[in-house]
Amino acid sequence: MNWADYLIPASCPSGKYGCFGDHLLTYRGEPEFKIPDSTKVAIIGVPEDRFSEGAGEIKSPSAVRKQLYALSAGSQGMVVDLGNLRTGKTLSDTYFGLRDVLCELYRQDVVSLLIGGTMDLIYGNYLAMEGQKVVMTTVAPQLRFSSHSGENHPLNTLNFRQPEISKIKNQKSKIKNFHSCNIGYQSYYVSQQDLDYFSDRHFEAYRLGEARESNLRGCEPVIRDTDLLAISMDAVKYSDAPAASNVSPNGFTGEEICQLAFFAGLSHRCRSLGIFDMVPQNDMQNITATLAAQMVWYFIEGVKKRNLTNPNDHAESFKKYVIYLDQLHHNLCFYKNMETERWWMEVPSVSNDGEGIIISCTQEDYTKAAEQEIPDRWWKTYQRIN
Repeated sequence: MNWADYLIPASCPSGKYGCFGDHLLTYRGEPEFKIPDSTKVAIIGVPEDRFSEGAGEIKSPSAVRKQLYALSAGSQGMVVDLGNLRTGKTLSDTYFGLRDVLCELYRQDVVSLLIGGTMDLIYGNYLAMEGQKVVMTTVAPQLRFSSHSGENHPLNTLNFRQPEISKIKNQKSKIKNFHSCNIGYQSYYVSQQDLDYFSDRHFEAYRLGEARESNLRGCEPVIRDTDLLAISMDAVKYSDAPAASNVSPNGFTGEEICQLAFFAGLSHRCRSLGIFDMVPQNDMQNITATLAAQMVWYFIEGVKKRNLTNPNDHAESFKKYVIYLDQLHHNLCFYKNMETERWWMEVPSVSNDGEGIIISCTQEDYTKAAEQEIPDRWWKTYQRIN
């Protein structure tokens, strides 16, 4: 791939000795630029805000980089900054340009870290994984996103109007390969109709209060099973993110949103994190940009600490527990990684040609099953695949 066709070198602040910006490779427009084999994470700015009618999110990548480059160098030799995506004449051009770049990164087994821009850009990420089974998780206060000039938000197209995907892409719909999760929705922003639709499709949605239970412990398995994670700064409370595109007095704290980013970094499945919806000109003392930079930092630290073992490929690293559930007349199988102490559970398929799947869970799910309760994630997944 000729990176110059898609990317513009970013105007990066020079990092002080020992800081983050002093220990990463940056794309400078070299014709023969190649990503080193040791690279695990690629940072890409996406200065695009046409879906918000030019509210100012276009300036976010440079604002976040300024704060990021001043942080400590936690992960030397594994991060490359590819600069900013060349935006297209139309929003659709931008989506497909982003798709091409991400396809190349995924081919090289490099995790992408997108700094937006607005939330609709995650659609380009979805296109890069077209044809594959995709689990997309959004951290946002709403399930349905605002339209723009009569044009439906791409995430609404994926979440609520899936039969129309085939019209957009002029291909057969891949509905059965798509699963959507939301973490942190706030009830006063969400209609009962949308909640019912998520429930009918067996999608997952976790209220802000529910997500916060047990110090976000229930969110970790959801993110561990996620391929694409998109975080809207609108999900963070105003005091911690005053430059969010749509501010609210309620939301996640700065510490909590960094914890979610760290979970994504640890996930062996997460191939992309996107941080969106920030208007730098509204940022008091660069609080929001600093928080976004710290989210990036925690995500990269998580990637560095990834443990790729899973029950499917590394059975020798796991201990298996079997519980017979009377109400199902069926065994529930759980797997515990003896090194990380993380848990998984097996969900069977009852169809002749179907295959069961193994999903992430918590120890509390195992405890529930031992007390003859069906874990919520197990039941939702069972309904979805059967």
